[in-house]
Amino acid sequence: MNLVQRTTETIGKHGLIAPGARMLVAVSGGADSVALLRLLNDLRPAWRLVLTAAHLNHCTRGAESDGDEQFVRELAEQLGLRCISERVDIPAAVAAEGGSLEEAARRERYAFLGRAAAAVNAGVIATGHNRNDQAETVLQRVLTGTGLRGLHGIPPARPLAAGSSVSVVRPLIEAGRSEVLEYLSSIGQEFRTDSSNSDTAYLRNRLRHGVLPELERQAGPGVEDALIRLAETARKQYNVIETLARDLIARARLPDDCLALDQALLAGAHPELATEAIRLALEDAGARRLSYDHCRSLAAMPQAETGAELSLPGGFLLRAEYGTLRLVRPADLLREPPHDMTMPVPGAVVYDGISLSAGPAPRPADLKCADRMVETLDADVLRPPLTVRRRRPGDRFHPLGSTGSRKLHDFFIDEKVPAFRRDHVPIVCDRAGIVWVAGYRLDHRVRITDSTRRVVELRMDSKGERNG
Repeated sequence: MNLVQRTTETIGKHGLIAPGARMLVAVSGGADSVALLRLLNDLRPAWRLVLTAAHLNHCTRGAESDGDEQFVRELAEQLGLRCISERVDIPAAVAAEGGSLEEAARRERYAFLGRAAAAVNAGVIATGHNRNDQAETVLQRVLTGTGLRGLHGIPPARPLAAGSSVSVVRPLIEAGRSEVLEYLSSIGQEFRTDSSNSDTAYLRNRLRHGVLPELERQAGPGVEDALIRLAETARKQYNVIETLARDLIARARLPDDCLALDQALLAGAHPELATEAIRLALEDAGARRLSYDHCRSLAAMPQAETGAELSLPGGFLLRAEYGTLRLVRPADLLREPPHDMTMPVPGAVVYDGISLSAGPAPRPADLKCADRMVETLDADVLRPPLTVRRRRPGDRFHPLGSTGSRKLHDFFIDEKVPAFRRDHVPIVCDRAGIVWVAGYRLDHRVRITDSTRRVVELRMDSKGERNG
């Protein structure tokens, strides 16, 4: 079976490409990606494909990197295809953000491919990963530590990102490197050779040029085949686990502007399933690159007491709060509480991104309205002006419906307001004290009574402050 036949079979078996697809082809200039571009271009007329080549210059090898970019541009032009390219200084990105050169290159590459796909309205991104890449990836993950999900290696297809409608496909994933080189030779197609591929400072290169060949010599031929079978088995088994984990996420998810999961529901599930559900939910919410130690720590979070927290890569925190596991984003932790503001009546202000308004209103027919985003009060009891501010030490008020005055701090605890949000809850006051803990409770003093003649309505428009 030649490369064209094998690739066509792989595409059909895994449903990678539909006729008429708009595709972005990631082309580095190396043998695999060049072969992929030529193959897809040959299939283009019969399959009515709309192809665009995409190349990211990583600026890691000076003139050699620039030569790769020029080569890809010229190849696309020869084939009559559009080419999109960008330059990203990967060494500078590593210096600024940390991490390894390989991690930064991968992150920037897929970010670029996402931008390029959006620019040409492509629903599919094709990359040149082959069978040998698969074996090397599985071995590398075994050696560096992984779970079942990591063992399945490079999938034939996956979403570009969680929830994305763009797919990343690997049509060459069942073809060997030797088949790729034979195909290129048969059509007389040149390609670029990345000098860094022979640099044994990289673990991948040591596996490719040293460890795998030595394993073949010591254990006999078939090591790569065994690694690939391991990947296929792990992928099938993990797909079952992922389906169950995502069902658990759907049942455990609580309303929130980021991520909140029901601890009790997670605690009632199998521990391994609960851990994987939390990990997937965190990844979907943007907390990625979790280590083995992070995943071990996740296992304890369904039973964690309120106040327990786990630091995650990227500045995220996972906190246990009143029966909820809540992901706290770096922006939430760094956000400074706003300054005090005066709110006219009638009028409106925007406080910490939350719109608050006050104005005359008719007396409501139902004083037990469940909407905490809107409150009505006795205008004649108010002592203007109204002020919107953050909480202060020693704050007290008389929550409507309670028997007496309470500390605001205790009220927040009873209402299960997350600690990181308490400084951002708008506190509406007049000269006599707290009027409204916005989104939570009106003060008893300003309630509507039988003697109320004039009514003021306070309204809050927030996308997330009441959640949690």
